[in-house]
Amino acid sequence: MRPIIGITANYNEEHNAATVPMTYINAVLEAGGKPLLIPVMPDDVAEENLSVIDALLIPGGVDLDPRHFNERHSPKLGRINPLLDALELGLVKKALAMNMPMLGICRGCQLITVAAGGSLVQDIGTQIGGAQKHVQQAPRWYGTHDVVIQEGSLFERVFGTRRLVTNSYHHQSIKNPGDGFSVTAHALDGVVEGAEYNKGFCLCIQWHPEAMWTKNPVFLEPFKALVKAAKGEPV
Repeated sequence: MRPIIGITANYNEEHNAATVPMTYINAVLEAGGKPLLIPVMPDDVAEENLSVIDALLIPGGVDLDPRHFNERHSPKLGRINPLLDALELGLVKKALAMNMPMLGICRGCQLITVAAGGSLVQDIGTQIGGAQKHVQQAPRWYGTHDVVIQEGSLFERVFGTRRLVTNSYHHQSIKNPGDGFSVTAHALDGVVEGAEYNKGFCLCIQWHPEAMWTKNPVFLEPFKALVKAAKGEPV
């Protein structure tokens, strides 16, 4: 029986639509999970999903409202989605309390951070001196910068290496990783590229492995690890 992996769906207010890129769905399927999409809905109904899923995946998307980590809006802040913020923050806080396995990718990485009481760099280019390019103009499957992984970390166990060449599509990053989380992956310029939970399986990945695994199978490993954790198996 495939474990059920809940994936939150982006809310497009203009078209009144809920969407998830097929890259996430296909990665979960390939890793052995069964995806269940969770669209914007009332909080109490959304939280009922946590009783029927085995793990939670928070995908990429728009910027998080900095009010959620007590900062004013930077002039470089991009589009925000308050209904999606509310859905995902509510689910993640409950999931952390349940010690449910989770995977956060790009925005998802940042959202889990904030849900755990952490904070974000609102704009890398203006807030981190000497930062390299983190919004690539290259195919999504193509790696454009190195990520260094901490020895002995969950990241190292999942990827089986301490160095990766990853894609990059973000102008924000983790500043403070939040309660119970440790930063365990960096780009060479010091920008945080990954954090992990110290009390259970939760990986926060700043790049987009769902766009890379068909070209390089190492990037399917976090999805496989999420499925293992959803089954209660050691990772």
